[in-house]
Amino acid sequence: MKIVVVGAHLSGLPLNFQLTDRAATRIRAGMTKPVYRLFALPNTIPPKPGLLRVADPTGVGIEVEVWDIPRLEDFASFVALIPPPLCVGTIDLDDGEQVKGFLVEAYATQGATDITHLGGWRKFVESRT
Repeated sequence: MKIVVVGAHLSGLPLNFQLTDRAATRIRAGMTKPVYRLFALPNTIPPKPGLLRVADPTGVGIEVEVWDIPRLEDFASFVALIPPPLCVGTIDLDDGEQVKGFLVEAYATQGATDITHLGGWRKFVESRT
């Protein structure tokens, strides 16, 4: 099963072990279509972003990674770890592929910092150091 990650599960970031412990392999880096906003969610440990599909194009794709989790039961146990307000939905990549991945419920973006202009979580993390 493929899954798109956008934040703390990216290679080298704090929650990536949740993928690698399940023998997941990184297939590729990619970009979303420019129809998503990326928010730095407040009060999350470790810090996490929220990817929200929006009606109006943003002009900016968001950097993501596509991973493969080889066993269905490992995919299920991984998804069970996802805390609200994060969820799994279908993400449109800029190459036309649609893959299940991390999204955020809209209510959680109220008061969150919109970091779409940076184009990805890794760039946001780097901008803070």
